[in-house]
Amino acid sequence: MNNSGRSEAQVGEILSGEAFLRERLHPRRRDFNFLCFTDLLGVIRPFADSIPKGGRVYDYGCGGAPYEALFAHCAEYVRADLIPGPRVQKRLRPDGLTEEPDAAYDAVLSTQVLEHVPDPLAYLRETLRILRPGGEALVTTHGMFEEHGCPYDFHRWTVIGLERVARQAGFEVVETRKLTAQVRGAVQMLHYLVETLRLPGPRTPVWYLLDLARRVHRRALRPVLNWAVDQFEGQGVVPGDGPAAVYVGISARLRRPQ
Repeated sequence: MNNSGRSEAQVGEILSGEAFLRERLHPRRRDFNFLCFTDLLGVIRPFADSIPKGGRVYDYGCGGAPYEALFAHCAEYVRADLIPGPRVQKRLRPDGLTEEPDAAYDAVLSTQVLEHVPDPLAYLRETLRILRPGGEALVTTHGMFEEHGCPYDFHRWTVIGLERVARQAGFEVVETRKLTAQVRGAVQMLHYLVETLRLPGPRTPVWYLLDLARRVHRRALRPVLNWAVDQFEGQGVVPGDGPAAVYVGISARLRRPQ
């Protein structure tokens, strides 16, 4: 069984749902993952802007392809995933590899996929194969984050670990970034911890107290905290070789050698 507790069809529908897509492309301060998705956009937008008009882009593990609109200037944007869904154009092979020819794309986008891949090295080698020489991939994944099957959840990463496997796959590492770091990362994890304030068993007074705490946090404290730490913009996207030791996400911009 997968570790999401849902069927593939259910997962595909969730990944293509209106709320799922809106939260990623237009995050709001009351959203649970406002900080993560805001910081992700901070690396995805510049990558999209760097792709020339006429470029071909492959979204490898697209889900609902929430960032497609950022690549509207490109000639082609191919959406591929292992799990079927309303937004999936091409199904990946059961082993997670593609049916694409060599050197077919100018860019590959992989957002929050690598933690769900059982063999990250094989996935990155496939990414390299379908890129033209000099083409680039943007890979984002999780550093410190809760387990979330989609349908499976296998890995968490450090910057140095991601750089190492990318080089093993044959890539040049252009740059890495730590995302939602330090205070921003701590507040993101606080949101998760508050959501898990639950006691098993009968509904005692303490149970009701914790339930009230969750409701107050969702409706009042979460947007206020997100606003407060949003003032720490410099902790949203920080250099991969910087001193930040706590970070929720990682991005790596990778290039296929000429």
